[in-house]
Amino acid sequence: MTNLTSCLDNIGVQELDVFSCALDGVNQIEASAGTGKTWNICALYVRLLLEKRLSVEQILVVTFTKAATAELHERIRSRLAGVAHAIENGDAAGDPFIEQLFDTTLAGIDADEAAKRLRIAVSTFDQAAIHTIHAFCQRALQEAPFAAAMPFAFEMEADDSALRFELAADFWRERVEPVAARVPSFASWLVAKGAGPASLDAQLARRLKKPLAALRFGDFGAAQTADMQALFDQACALWHAERDGIVKLLSDAKDALKANSYSTKIVGEAIEAWSAYFAEGDCHAPPPERALKLTATALAKGTKVKNTPPAHAFFDQADALAASAAAAEASQRAMWLDIVREWLDHAPSELAARKRARRVVSFDDLLSNLHHALVKHAWLAEALRARYPAALIDEFQDTDPLQFAIFDRVFAPHGPLFLVGDPKQAIYSFRAADLHTYLAARDGASARYTLAVNQRSTPPIIEACNRLFEANPSAFILDGLDYQPVRAGTRQRGPFVDNTPAAAYSDIADFCVWMLPHGESVLVKANAQRDAAEACAAEIARLLRGAQRGEVTIGKAPLSAGDIAVLVRTHRQGSLVKRVLAAWGIGSVELAQASVFGSLDAEQIERVLAAIDTPGDLRRLRAALATDWFGLDAAALWRLEHADAADPHGEPIDSTSWVERFSRYRTIWHERGFAVMWRTLARELSIATRLVARPDGERRLTNVNHLAELLQARSAEQPGIAPTLRWLAAQREQQGGGEEAQLRLESDRNLVQIVTVHKSKGLEYAVVFCPFLNDGASREASKSGLPDAREYHDDAGVAVLHYGMEGDEDDLASAAIAREQAAESARLVYVALTRAVFRCYVVAGSYLSSRSTKESRRSVLNWLVAGGGKDFDAFCDAPPEEAEIVAAWHAVGARSQGAIGVAPLPVIDTREPLEADASHEHEIAARTNRRILRDRWRMASFSSLIAAGARDEANQAQPVEARPDHDELAALDDTARTDAASSDESPLDPDDILAFPRGAAAGECLHRMFELADFTDESSWPAAVERALHEHPTPAPEALAPRLRPMMLRLIGDTVRSQIAPGMRLATIPTTRRMNELEFLFPADSLDFSALRRLLAAHGFPDVALEAGALRGFIKGFIDMIVEHEGRFWIIDWKSNHLGDAASNYAAAPLTTAMAEHAYHLQALIYVVALHRYLRARLAGYAYDTHVGGYLYLFVRGVRPDWRDGEEACGVHRGRPSLELVEALDRLMSGGAA
Repeated sequence: MTNLTSCLDNIGVQELDVFSCALDGVNQIEASAGTGKTWNICALYVRLLLEKRLSVEQILVVTFTKAATAELHERIRSRLAGVAHAIENGDAAGDPFIEQLFDTTLAGIDADEAAKRLRIAVSTFDQAAIHTIHAFCQRALQEAPFAAAMPFAFEMEADDSALRFELAADFWRERVEPVAARVPSFASWLVAKGAGPASLDAQLARRLKKPLAALRFGDFGAAQTADMQALFDQACALWHAERDGIVKLLSDAKDALKANSYSTKIVGEAIEAWSAYFAEGDCHAPPPERALKLTATALAKGTKVKNTPPAHAFFDQADALAASAAAAEASQRAMWLDIVREWLDHAPSELAARKRARRVVSFDDLLSNLHHALVKHAWLAEALRARYPAALIDEFQDTDPLQFAIFDRVFAPHGPLFLVGDPKQAIYSFRAADLHTYLAARDGASARYTLAVNQRSTPPIIEACNRLFEANPSAFILDGLDYQPVRAGTRQRGPFVDNTPAAAYSDIADFCVWMLPHGESVLVKANAQRDAAEACAAEIARLLRGAQRGEVTIGKAPLSAGDIAVLVRTHRQGSLVKRVLAAWGIGSVELAQASVFGSLDAEQIERVLAAIDTPGDLRRLRAALATDWFGLDAAALWRLEHADAADPHGEPIDSTSWVERFSRYRTIWHERGFAVMWRTLARELSIATRLVARPDGERRLTNVNHLAELLQARSAEQPGIAPTLRWLAAQREQQGGGEEAQLRLESDRNLVQIVTVHKSKGLEYAVVFCPFLNDGASREASKSGLPDAREYHDDAGVAVLHYGMEGDEDDLASAAIAREQAAESARLVYVALTRAVFRCYVVAGSYLSSRSTKESRRSVLNWLVAGGGKDFDAFCDAPPEEAEIVAAWHAVGARSQGAIGVAPLPVIDTREPLEADASHEHEIAARTNRRILRDRWRMASFSSLIAAGARDEANQAQPVEARPDHDELAALDDTARTDAASSDESPLDPDDILAFPRGAAAGECLHRMFELADFTDESSWPAAVERALHEHPTPAPEALAPRLRPMMLRLIGDTVRSQIAPGMRLATIPTTRRMNELEFLFPADSLDFSALRRLLAAHGFPDVALEAGALRGFIKGFIDMIVEHEGRFWIIDWKSNHLGDAASNYAAAPLTTAMAEHAYHLQALIYVVALHRYLRARLAGYAYDTHVGGYLYLFVRGVRPDWRDGEEACGVHRGRPSLELVEALDRLMSGGAA
């Protein structure tokens, strides 16, 4: 028994008079929705400050979220300042709060002293003890670290999942793996169930969430199992020997078997299931469900009366096999639960020890550590009580047993302690909030009060809610939770006026219940929800249309879209409403308490970041590009996978350029952090522009920006790509992140609010629509296949985590769980209906689900009006018929004296979209600066110069460059090249390189092969091919994969034996006379791009699109190969572009076109300047005309000894710029004049 529950029992409930109630003891205040809870907390705070002569540091105020803490802080400070000002002026200025304070508290206190105390309180309010529960615990522990056995310095971790998983992985390795090694059947079972360290981690997380819950395990002794292998082998042998006979036997017995159980299709599926089962050869796997139709037991049940079931030895063996599999399953479950029990006994203490050793504390540790310290050291409670002589706990219905145990030990039984909350609004069980804790504390309070004046809603809405929740004495299902009627307050507000013709004609009630069609007209659930959303949208359009004409007003102002809310339970429902509203031309915004990590955008950002982490992994790259951020359609993605190409609109989609881009993003992330990388990516890829163009663009963009902010915060705590990706994956799995991860409002425009009921708590709206409160579906947690705990409360109200329940015990637990879920649904209905100020629309009635209306008839909304005098379990088992429910709703409406109107759901035949309000058509916006400030000093390469030129045309900013500069650009469009190819369509040889896969991976592979091969030693070529394929896997169709190696070997031979320059074949070039991947880096003090373009044109080279201005920095790159032949140095660049399948496609003219289209001539000139500078510095007596042969661009698919273009080799583009041009380029890159 707690200190609170040892206090006086059976205290009567009285209405709170906040200015005269006693400021001692433990006081429970039940504050119904809209009754001014915060107003009363402020009043109690002022009284404690003045009457108890306490400072702001001595009055503890605790609530459960940072947002609520901030609001309380501001409201209390504002109230103190207002009272101080009123005392000094001797005038309440019409404030009823201050008027009552003058008549009560201030009547017995010296005014000057009161004003002084209030001014001191306002000036020192930054030290006020207004905290979240976690902040309070942290401060208490910091003041008594020895009591909590905590280090003086520790690091706060919002998320301890990484440490938990580490502990689970260790336990798995040390405890589970040895067991699995000894028992192969258990190992197979673990694999089949998907068990792993994450499974143990999930169980520990649940336990830590409810540390004071009773942990119970059922009686699950290990079952005795037969020899599974022997049974399997016997049945398998018999099946293979007798299969045809079994099929004939079943065919002959067709008339004796029940047609609905043993149709030809069902029998055929069962036979195929047994064949597949035996083909798998896993004796530990249970037979498939469909196969069990052919057991002797099932056949006996499926045989018609007065007929003999078909008999065969296999049917008996199938029975034995199924029974043995069931026994084995029970045995494996028992072994797993033994492991879970050991894990939960061991893990919490071990986790705490590791945290102490590493000086790490999580938020939940703050509560458990303080509780343990209070249990162990009685003096700590006395010290905290002296530190905080008075306490007010807000939203107490959302407390959990551990939190309550802390307050109980510190403040009970003397107080003053005020527990303020509304049990009817306890809707956060998924956060471990425990209503039974509230009820236990309430029963032990020394005084119980209620707030009975609703200041939020108008009298008709209040009357409607009173009638609705009084219709059933057990409205909230659980014992001890009753509805106390409230009355309207004196709040002054402008009236709600609806003077539209439709309102005058139909006399719409302020609380309107729309009944779904019933009887033969009943709708299936999906159609019912769609029609409900349509009806709500039509009514919203009518109201807003009337507001535009001045017919629907609140006071003197027209009703606005932001005054309207549609309340939903799930995001699926919210999405439906948003789509329907959009179809009516009505803008809307969604508010929810769900985690942004559960959104589609979280999945997509994980795919994009994974591709950035490994840009060479084309599967990850394609997965990233398949997101809707990049605007690639299915055809573009297909071309990306199968070949380098350009889409019909001219956008580059070749994989090489994407690999280049993502590699650059990876370098930026490594060197400059996540934030810089993300801004670069979002700007270059126009993420915001693409998302905003979508119907849900504002929501999507808000999510993406939110995720980026969270990722940056995490990256700042633990830098590195891999840790950030692991954290993101864990957050997506758990959909965690706390308050910081809750979905944010996507727009602050005046839009209709689509709000989850959970998010709406504490808010109010002029007009509320509740289209889905009649949903009677139960919401069961997803199951992993592993035995899991059932969570419920026993008859004593104790929270229980129960493993291994079976039989009647499990049935009782299921009933308790169903009751608790239904009770929370009833509280959600209460929260939803009490949000309305002027008008509320509710959709009620029945729908079809699984060809029955039972699901909807037993919904808690119907329980409210039709369940009076009935047991809830009986009501669920046999809910009233549709006609009874309709009658019950009409009866409630009749008793409400006009407050509740009951009518059929409006049938919407045609949509009349809302026209935009003309008064908002011409909005004034500040002019934006479209200029881009460029960082002129940078590292540049050929590819970045070309890409920057393309970006200039689109007015995009210059990115950071970071990748080796070879073969970056797109291959030519395969389709265009094929059209231009020769008409020779003869089939290719099996080892012809023309059939080799295309794309970035193929190009990288061929580059690496040429780099590794010794051209003079043919025996080295197979090893070079193997290593290239290993380092750069090349995706290929199954039929083509075995031919890759022969193709590559032939390519080396064709290339090195071809005469690529007069008298020069690579077969004569030893490795000592060549350099691979020569990297160069030289300064470019002031490279004027305009002058560069003029210089190229003057020497007969095609123009190149370059950015405006100049480059100050460095030029870098990689030359594929430099070879020395007869004293002259040649630049070789490998190009794997597929230009066609004929020799003519690799002749001089097509190669010149390819060089010009991709500006390869500029690349070649940069390489020549690099070689010129290199030789000038390293070679004695260097002379350009003597020592430089030129450049050779080998389009290797067309290089072969027998392919000639006159006297020249096909596939070879040879060039040698003049010394005059090279020196001019050299001067230009050094900042001089050309």
